[in-house]
Amino acid sequence: MQSFRRGHTAAAVTAFDAAVRHDPTTADAWLGLHAVGERQQEALDFMGRHAEMFGTLRTRHRMPLSSRFSLGEHVTFRLENRRDLWLAQHAALLDNGLPHEAWASLGQAYLDCDETRFLCTRCAYLRQEWRGVLSLSGGIEDAFLRDEAHMYTGVALVHLEIFHEALRTLAPLPQRLESGGHFEAEVAYWRGRAHQGLGSNEEALKHFQYAFRCWPGLYDVAELARATRPEPVTVTPPTPHSDVVAAPQAPEPPDPSSPNDEDRTAALTEALAELDGMIGLEPVKRQIRTMVAQLRMAALREQQGLPTSTRPQHFVFAGPPGTGKTTVARIVGRFFSGLGLLARGHVVEAQRADLVGQHLGSTALKTSTVIDSAMDGVLFIDEAYSLSNDGYHGGDAFGDEALQVLLKRAEDDRDRLVVILAGYWQEMASLLAVNPGLTSRFTTLVEFPSYTPDELGRIARVLLSQSGDVLSADAEDVLTRSLHTVADRIDVLGNGRFVRNLCQKAAAQRDLRLEEALVAGVTPTRGELVTVREPDLTSAFRELTGSLDTTAGR
Repeated sequence: MQSFRRGHTAAAVTAFDAAVRHDPTTADAWLGLHAVGERQQEALDFMGRHAEMFGTLRTRHRMPLSSRFSLGEHVTFRLENRRDLWLAQHAALLDNGLPHEAWASLGQAYLDCDETRFLCTRCAYLRQEWRGVLSLSGGIEDAFLRDEAHMYTGVALVHLEIFHEALRTLAPLPQRLESGGHFEAEVAYWRGRAHQGLGSNEEALKHFQYAFRCWPGLYDVAELARATRPEPVTVTPPTPHSDVVAAPQAPEPPDPSSPNDEDRTAALTEALAELDGMIGLEPVKRQIRTMVAQLRMAALREQQGLPTSTRPQHFVFAGPPGTGKTTVARIVGRFFSGLGLLARGHVVEAQRADLVGQHLGSTALKTSTVIDSAMDGVLFIDEAYSLSNDGYHGGDAFGDEALQVLLKRAEDDRDRLVVILAGYWQEMASLLAVNPGLTSRFTTLVEFPSYTPDELGRIARVLLSQSGDVLSADAEDVLTRSLHTVADRIDVLGNGRFVRNLCQKAAAQRDLRLEEALVAGVTPTRGELVTVREPDLTSAFRELTGSLDTTAGR
């Protein structure tokens, strides 16, 4: 248990395995194996056989331990007590294509909670008992379970050819489950089927094409959307609940050596130019350029038949806010795309709120959905330290769950995904210290320095120039002196973000000054419309800092 809590997964597996070999009836040790993702089906079987022992060791030693399991196709749930174990056993039967065996028990169950009612609904769905789905799916109050149950209801109505009601049922989905992922793809697919049933083929096509965008490998959506699958896939047998062919949950990644070499080279060149064009950040630039050089040489080694282990890696970006971490993350994505190591190289930005749910069972799904959206690209998690909040009473179970999902996916999908954890130096160091699993997977630390006053001044001039504005001579002087006065607290103010706000507010003050003159009958000249003067900058600086001391450096 201590190894598990400290993130020492390998040691935890060894200890739990030794425990079950010594005594196979120790259900809590099997729960430990399940929690670390090892031999989960076997663990579930043994926990079920020895359910009377489930919780005994945890209670005796006062050591909490839980795992998670897939309650539905899109919702997970905790595995902690005997009721959870009963749910997990029946969910596993459904996952393994045995709905009739599951129904032998579920059909006798008392529908006293959302989870049981949901499992019965899902079981009826898999048994193609469409009227049973309609009668069982009502009354589910949990928003996440209700979303998936309503999808089952919509599918049942399509099969019963009640197309208008199917569309009405599917229309508001998703309400709580993540948009743009596999769940919404299925919903869109069945909306398309309903429109097909009504003879609205053009409307159906819109939904099939949206489903294809969210999940190209879903059923036969590639054909229905008049598109070609990204890669040939191995077709699996039809599911019991559908008359269409099931396909893997994600398309195979495109071959990095496939066409568009010229586009990749151009993207790489543009990314290098953008990196070089960034003001300051010299240590960061050197480190990123070194990484690119290593990856390029690894590609050449591979072409020459030489061994290489270089592949997309995960990063920690540590530094104060406003120092270009997000911008560099986007450049890194373009680098990996240009080198042919990531098919897309897009960046998905996320914070704690995007990953952590408020419902037991929702965090793993929510985190996985965000990760799915970043596949073949970069997942950039800002303020990543907030996922490990030891200020919560009893620990931060939801944050820990998100981290566990992230760690597993970062390892499992390492050839198709780059994860960047970003935040302040101290907080990121603390996060790594208490989560050894992160240290072993996030091996590249990039430290972002604060901007100097001179660098901030250059950034300000670039930002103003991009807006078509210039500084007057007296405003130039005030800018230089002002930035020196806040040099010791620029991290608190936000570095480049502070300068961006300063420029925007100074331009707004300029516009206010000219508007007052216009009301008085004085039309501003072309030069006045684009010039930020000393009073404008001073007023903006005062608004942002509460200070008018611009005498430093005189």
